[in-house]
Amino acid sequence: MIALSTSTNICAFAPAGKRNGIPWCVDACARAGYQVLDVNLCEAMNPDSPLCGDDWEGYVRKIARIGRDAGVAFNQTHLPYYDLFGSLAQEKKEAMEELIRRGIIASGILGVNSAVTHPGTVYEAGADMAVSLERNLEYFAPHVALAREAGISIALENDFEYKAPPFQRIFCAEVGELCTLVDAFADPERVGICYDFGHAHLTGGFHRQNLNRIGKRLKATHVADNHGKADEHLMPFYGTIDWAQAMAGLYDIGYTGELTYEIQEFGRYLPNHLKPLVIEHSLVIGQELQILYEKAGNTP
Repeated sequence: MIALSTSTNICAFAPAGKRNGIPWCVDACARAGYQVLDVNLCEAMNPDSPLCGDDWEGYVRKIARIGRDAGVAFNQTHLPYYDLFGSLAQEKKEAMEELIRRGIIASGILGVNSAVTHPGTVYEAGADMAVSLERNLEYFAPHVALAREAGISIALENDFEYKAPPFQRIFCAEVGELCTLVDAFADPERVGICYDFGHAHLTGGFHRQNLNRIGKRLKATHVADNHGKADEHLMPFYGTIDWAQAMAGLYDIGYTGELTYEIQEFGRYLPNHLKPLVIEHSLVIGQELQILYEKAGNTP
């Protein structure tokens, strides 16, 4: 049966604008029954995170130890991210690149399969996505090289186009563009795709068709629901995604990785003592997704 995982961000938001650190989240998810977790290294974008400090590697090794002690395996991470080709100040860009470098190394320490991140768009090129293709190839080349050293792969995520002015084509909102980008690296072991169901729903929701186009390039998933208007990061069945078709798409291509939740907005404002209710509920919902995946194999 296909396994269920969740990002540690399922319980990362605490009341009063505070954050629960990755160790707290790993422990909470393990206590609820998760055996596989995605470590959300976007925590590094919070300047108070130990990932920003001098002993960041010690912090990562602490997370790895907590996972081992709890009997949890780490399947993937999410790297810190920013607008790659935007007008960010050079000092800020260098700081973000350092966090991304740390994230790739941390992913290796944690023993994950893939580190997920976002392609960028060259906005000044307008609708000419060929420019974005070339710039992404150039930008990600050293990150892929570092991932190779760390023993992991980079999983590039499908994006979506924002339904508010100014309207702008976003590179890799269309999965064909994402496939072209991944294929251009000519390194299927180190570069693949993370399919985000919520993002895809905002581009029409053709999940079965999308997944059949992606095929063996698929290395990771982000499982979240929405109502087709905003990236709400809801638990499945709380939005309008057709999860039967979504699971059928995964079955079609023989995907045997994990279904990994990215549902940080569901239960975001619950106090910490109620966070386990969200985590436990996600496991029950996940069982229904697993059933739909199995049913796809029994449907002509």
